[in-house]
Amino acid sequence: MEKVLVTGANGLLGANLVRQFLEDGYFVKSMLRKGADRSAIEEVDCEFFEGEITRRDDVFEAVMDCDYIIHAAAQTSQYPSELEAYKETNIEATQLLVEAAKHFQIKRFVFISTANCFTNGSREHPGKESSGFMPWLKASGYAYSKYLAQQNIIREVKENSFPAIIVNPTFLVGAYDTKPSSGKLLLYASENRILFYPPGGKSFVDAENASKAICNALTKGKSGECYLIAGENLSYKDFFKKVGELTGKKKILIPIPKFLLMFVGHVIGILQSYFSLPLPLNVVNARLLGLGNYFSNHKAQQELALKNININQSIKLALNWFDENLKSNE
Repeated sequence: MEKVLVTGANGLLGANLVRQFLEDGYFVKSMLRKGADRSAIEEVDCEFFEGEITRRDDVFEAVMDCDYIIHAAAQTSQYPSELEAYKETNIEATQLLVEAAKHFQIKRFVFISTANCFTNGSREHPGKESSGFMPWLKASGYAYSKYLAQQNIIREVKENSFPAIIVNPTFLVGAYDTKPSSGKLLLYASENRILFYPPGGKSFVDAENASKAICNALTKGKSGECYLIAGENLSYKDFFKKVGELTGKKKILIPIPKFLLMFVGHVIGILQSYFSLPLPLNVVNARLLGLGNYFSNHKAQQELALKNININQSIKLALNWFDENLKSNE
């Protein structure tokens, strides 16, 4: 039985990936930091490996008996915003995994990147893999570090025939979001009657469906190519409306003007720079919230068999999971 190493296996995407690989008949090794929360995959029949992706010895030991690598681990926080804070985890650790993959002749390396490595589009003309990186996102340590790591992998493919492809998920919705990460937006929308919404939007993709396409990437897709794992393009207003309809709770929706969003972002950015406060908003995030971050999944449909799934199903599944999970912890 072929073995897949999944880094970041306890995250929303990682937990769905582990389950999907097991369903597809692979043996899974889940790489986690020592002491990391395992609750999302605790009852899953996989091998657990405790180690740091930033330590060479740990990485090589984790990779040595595997056939494939899915690199989903990353520092995803929005604070601090400087690139330096993300280099070790998002860039250097990725290169360590690449070196180990080359040493042990891994069959395929799948790098989980982000849709923010490409320029967004409108709902009529969504962003594609052919669009470039938005230069102003260099101010986002997370986005820029993922882009640089992605470029390094593409270079390895071109120069060394490294068997790797890149997948670029948009905003994931689904079960097993123990932090929660993207689930914070869903919980905000479901738990509050009065909702303030920014003028932009996102591409919402089902986490389980995304995982199936990423699992397909072990044998499908072309080395050196990027694949947007995108779903339904919705404004924040429309997404909040959906949540209200699905929960049967009437919501009062109040728009946040774009100028106000940017002003607050600038003020918080100043506070962060002077006082090093871990505040949830800055200028870059404010700008992203004002944009329609809409993307096309056409390429992933054609080459990775990504399916189009009504996001209503994903919202219901995620809300049910949160409901059961929160109740079990009370």
